[in-house]
Amino acid sequence: MKKRILMMVASTFLAAISTHAQVTQINSNKSLNFTFPLSNSKSIFVSAVDQRLWVSDGTLAGTVQLSSDIAYSGDLGATILISGKYIFAGSTTATGTELYITDGTLAGTTLLKDIVPGTVGSLPDGDGASLNGYIYFTAETPAEGRELWRTDGTSAGTTFVKDIVPGAAGSNYKDGYHLFSSGTYLLLMARTPSSGVELWRSDGTEAGTVFLKDINANGSDSSGANLFYLLNNLVLFVANDGIHGYEIWKTDGSGVGTTLLKDINPGAETSTSYELFPGISAPIFLGFHDFNGFTYFQASDGTSKGELWRTDGTNANTTLVKDIISGVSPSFVFVINAVNLPGKFIFPVSNGVNRSELWESDGTPGGTVLFKSFSPSNAGTTPIIFVPFIANVSTGVITQQLFKGNKFFFAAGTATEGTELWISDGTLVNTSIVKDINAGEPDGIDGANLTYLYTSTHLYFAGNTVPGGNELWRTDGTSVGTAMVADIITGSGSSDPLLAFSLINGKIVFEATNGDDPVLTDLYAVDGNFTPLPIRLANFTVIPKSADAILVWYTMEELNSRDFVIQRSFDGVQFENIGIVAALGNSALRHGYSFTDIGINNSQRQVVYYRLLSSDIDGKTSYSPIVSVKLKDRQWSIRLAGNPVSGTLNVMVKWVSGSAQFMINDLSGKTLYSRRIQSVNSSVNIPVNNLESGIYMLVVTISDESRSILFFK
Repeated sequence: MKKRILMMVASTFLAAISTHAQVTQINSNKSLNFTFPLSNSKSIFVSAVDQRLWVSDGTLAGTVQLSSDIAYSGDLGATILISGKYIFAGSTTATGTELYITDGTLAGTTLLKDIVPGTVGSLPDGDGASLNGYIYFTAETPAEGRELWRTDGTSAGTTFVKDIVPGAAGSNYKDGYHLFSSGTYLLLMARTPSSGVELWRSDGTEAGTVFLKDINANGSDSSGANLFYLLNNLVLFVANDGIHGYEIWKTDGSGVGTTLLKDINPGAETSTSYELFPGISAPIFLGFHDFNGFTYFQASDGTSKGELWRTDGTNANTTLVKDIISGVSPSFVFVINAVNLPGKFIFPVSNGVNRSELWESDGTPGGTVLFKSFSPSNAGTTPIIFVPFIANVSTGVITQQLFKGNKFFFAAGTATEGTELWISDGTLVNTSIVKDINAGEPDGIDGANLTYLYTSTHLYFAGNTVPGGNELWRTDGTSVGTAMVADIITGSGSSDPLLAFSLINGKIVFEATNGDDPVLTDLYAVDGNFTPLPIRLANFTVIPKSADAILVWYTMEELNSRDFVIQRSFDGVQFENIGIVAALGNSALRHGYSFTDIGINNSQRQVVYYRLLSSDIDGKTSYSPIVSVKLKDRQWSIRLAGNPVSGTLNVMVKWVSGSAQFMINDLSGKTLYSRRIQSVNSSVNIPVNNLESGIYMLVVTISDESRSILFFK
């Protein structure tokens, strides 16, 4: 657990509710960790004290424990909602660890299926995926060992799929399957007697669960395929065929279509990691970032470790964009922490020694340049972008929407001000410190607590001052509009707020300590009724139908909107206008739009890219994310809300469809944490209190793609 500065305070028997300025305490000393939003009005929490499930609507009366005997053991991955119900692995003395389900009520929190009757349980893992209305996971039985199962959220619909390795041996170990859904098929790692642990494919049936490819054909050696990620109807992943080292591969779901994407570091050396110590490797490849039809990532060609690469899933277009930090010393090109602006994206860069920078790229070598350099007192500290993600639970959409004035916030350090909060619109002239919160060189932003939440009018974050400690602050982007929300521990003590990263029933809910216990934390809500960043555009998809492509998008609210210009591209870079659709103008309701690109499927193009240029009456314009079509498009992305992390790893996910698996591995590849969630709709918070200080890899598998992020504890 993160360090707490303690101050004993007087309390009464009504300690469960106490008001501090603009915040109200809604739970006391249960250490409730935000786990998953069940709806826009309530979210699931798990107590770090006893692993019991709680639900909260942001009020004292609505924050209740869901069961006194079911201990939360983990969920089935990043997407674990079926019909508005949360599926998880739970444990009781009577059932052992089995499959449980909750609708957010005491009566609706029950055993889903007792797969192995008795006190041992089937030990469902968090290494799962969803496909066609089912969540797929692995469970362990005495007769079959650990094998593939699925559930539709009912006891009758929770069934065994296939005994891949007949008998009690099992086809892999817990959390080793790396289950991944492409939306039409599953990928998983399973064992065969002749090939070791290799890549399998499943359509969810016993007959359709088949061996896909022996990537590492050297007898029983495993290819270690993992970190699956969907791009343009292909699944990218990292694997070692025993010849080329660990490189990025791709598959279209067929054996012949499962091939090495590119041998970036030629020969037996790997492009995705480097030897940190003898026998211990650290990752170079940290994950992908989507921009204008390509995905960007860090890799090494053997001559330099600080290289920015991009790919559209083809060998010819997998190219080096820029050697940002030359040489073979460890370096970090954090495209996983990038923010998209019109025409470019901005991302942090550091060599950990003397470079602390933000770079920008339009996807070309000439357009990939230094944006701004910083000089923190701790040289080499990486700037961290507070990526403006917004989540809508009811529609299942997470998007990136810039703050008012097309701006974003980030934390960066200088020798005179320390690490403080900055704001930028992507131009140097409008990039500046918001306020020197902790006057002088001491840090106003604590690197161990980079927590934040955007609303339509303010950014809420943890700010640190010498007189006030680390407390909850808010800003509207101006110095005068930046102030502490509440001094929960009066004086120099720190309450160390940890925001839930999504609104609950219109309330800002956060975990903090009032100092009355050396370990346990409390839950608070900021008084008022808040709205997230305005979601103008949501669910932008393209669907092939006969010879046409049908574009469909929704707005959740509109303010002075004028029209949408539909733009098309065949390379993801150069776009042309192909149509225009008038907008409503002003609306507070969800509204759908569509446009048909007639005959495009007869153009003999392999991939077509689309985007929307939305215009307001006052002349402001913005671009939508780019979608592409072969048969269908399912793109998603993940971001860490802060890095390094302390007590909780906060992950924001943008998805299209399918399920997700969250795993934390150490540098040796050992899985330390695994969690499966169905129908992920917002942020996911992972407690990492039990991890030692060091470097870890977060691996997220959603729908038909996987991504990885290096983080520091």
